[in-house]
Amino acid sequence: MSKLFIFGIGGTGSRVIRSLTMLLAAGAEIKNCDKVVPIIIDPDAQNGDMNRTVELLKVYRRIHKHLGSNRSDGFFKTDISTLSGIANDTDGVVQDTFVFDFGGINQRFRDYIHYNNLSPGTKSVVDLLFTEDNLESPLTIGFRGSPNIGSVVLNKLVDSAEIQYFAKNFQKGDRIFFVSSIFGGTGAAGFPLLLKNLKNSNSPLANAGYIQDALTGAITVLPYFALQAEDGSVIDSNTFITKTRAALSYYEQHLNGLEALYYIADTPDAPYQNQPGGSGQQNKAHIIELLSAMAVLDFMDYGQPDFGSETIYHEYGLSEDASEVQFGHLSPESKDKIAESLSRFLYFAKYFNSYLREDTDSPYYKNLELNNLLGREPLFKDLDKLINSNDFGFLNWLKELGNNRRSFAPFNLDTDDFNRLIRGKEIVTKAWNPFDKGISHGFFRNELDATEKKLNEPDRFRKFVSLFEEVTQKAFNEKVKAV
Repeated sequence: MSKLFIFGIGGTGSRVIRSLTMLLAAGAEIKNCDKVVPIIIDPDAQNGDMNRTVELLKVYRRIHKHLGSNRSDGFFKTDISTLSGIANDTDGVVQDTFVFDFGGINQRFRDYIHYNNLSPGTKSVVDLLFTEDNLESPLTIGFRGSPNIGSVVLNKLVDSAEIQYFAKNFQKGDRIFFVSSIFGGTGAAGFPLLLKNLKNSNSPLANAGYIQDALTGAITVLPYFALQAEDGSVIDSNTFITKTRAALSYYEQHLNGLEALYYIADTPDAPYQNQPGGSGQQNKAHIIELLSAMAVLDFMDYGQPDFGSETIYHEYGLSEDASEVQFGHLSPESKDKIAESLSRFLYFAKYFNSYLREDTDSPYYKNLELNNLLGREPLFKDLDKLINSNDFGFLNWLKELGNNRRSFAPFNLDTDDFNRLIRGKEIVTKAWNPFDKGISHGFFRNELDATEKKLNEPDRFRKFVSLFEEVTQKAFNEKVKAV
């Protein structure tokens, strides 16, 4: 079974993994692997973006585990595992979590490098490389936009229990993908360091040969947002471009071992609140993060013969400089990856919220005994969270994507009319034909009743999800056909 290990480094890494998880929940296809293993690397244990992504991953994992891994199509079909879960680890070598364990770094950078114990000559070198603010920086909230600090702390990752366990369980045919930003601290430092250490020809890691030969890709996210200017803040978004140029000049000469490198950026949006870290760092989902998640899908489309000895470079572009991006602004290849799956999952979410409890007299509803399950049974509660959570839910994710200067707004989220849900692809019904109502509550209810009779599945939750997979597929194929 081939695996895809995704290293999500820093806040941007967490946000991109959040978007990727939404796409996989909706049934988007990720080829050439049987299991996706996200490894989030962020020393800021309280980071809001990271923690809501982790909660989303936990809920997804519970739902997928119950539905099973033997499904080639449908919602939640992709197996997302923690690092310890890939080998059913039970001896506690690594924790059963999606987050790299930094062991609770609770000290200043000065103390981390034992500055007071250094020789006078070494202190002089350190003083040249790090400002007093750098030395006093608390590591509990990450590296606060300082890759020079991150490069010191993260260089020790290769010796960690997590990386050792990753290497021990790495197999021929597994792949690696890095997600990071280039203009901050954690991602800008962590990506090139991890790549160098994992691809080191003299690596002492187990299965080093498999790791060195593994198909490896990365997306480097260039500036796409700005921060409010605040006196005394250690992060100034006016320096993002300067940091990016410096990092790019380094990347040009020192990134070895990549089959594919993706770049993406955008004109900064209205400034975000300036939060250097902690629970307050929870940014709205952004189209750049969605497109970055799609880079993972694109990388996995390629097989071994598609790559040569040189790195393939990718940039993303829209068909026009639209401020409100709909499916029509995406390339046909991009639309094929996400349009149908997101539309069908939105049908499911809208019906779940607006119409399901009106069907109490319907045969499918009675046969599944939904009256006893909705809002009570843990899996149905998890499904409700994944759809509706204000923190990490699917609907709120779509709303956030639509609430930026450059919004991703392919749906009319304010309507419960399925015929008007996909913007630019409204379903026109014939007023003179009482049977032509397009996709309506009645259409869904009738199809759910008919399909439920045909499905031979004793597990009620699995049958419930399968019902909506089939009925949303029929609605899209017969009424929408294409976007």
